[in-house]
Amino acid sequence: MAGDEAEADGATPSTCRRKSLKLDFGNLTEKNMGQLKKLNLATFPVLYKDQFYLDLVKSLEYCRLGFYADVLVGSICCRLEDRKEGGKALYIMTLSVLKPYRQRSLASQLVQWILDKAQSKECQAEEVREIYLHVQTSNSSALNFYKKFGFKVT
Repeated sequence: MAGDEAEADGATPSTCRRKSLKLDFGNLTEKNMGQLKKLNLATFPVLYKDQFYLDLVKSLEYCRLGFYADVLVGSICCRLEDRKEGGKALYIMTLSVLKPYRQRSLASQLVQWILDKAQSKECQAEEVREIYLHVQTSNSSALNFYKKFGFKVT
């Protein structure tokens, strides 16, 4: 993990654990891409250009929207990449949860979805051999969040 793309639940050492909520997962489609754009505007300090969303259309099966009470509150967007050593890598481009819904296990559910997806027959057929992401090295809460899933800093 290096760089600056992903954002965790927003955990801080002094934050109390809030009641977990159960996400309903939805597919990202060209028709609801505008909802994802609004979510990303609300959750990321950077503005993703239109090309980012055009590229997502090529990887819809590796993106999920997270709904709570029929409201879009989070998402995870990944893409499949070729590895020099052979096989494929799954790159987590973005993970987002609206601020009022953080610390409720929603980001964990989204990450677990992609980990399960990576172990599916579909991804085994694609020869997915690794999952990686980028996190700002100064973002200790995000680093700790991903370490709980077995990610390592490289």
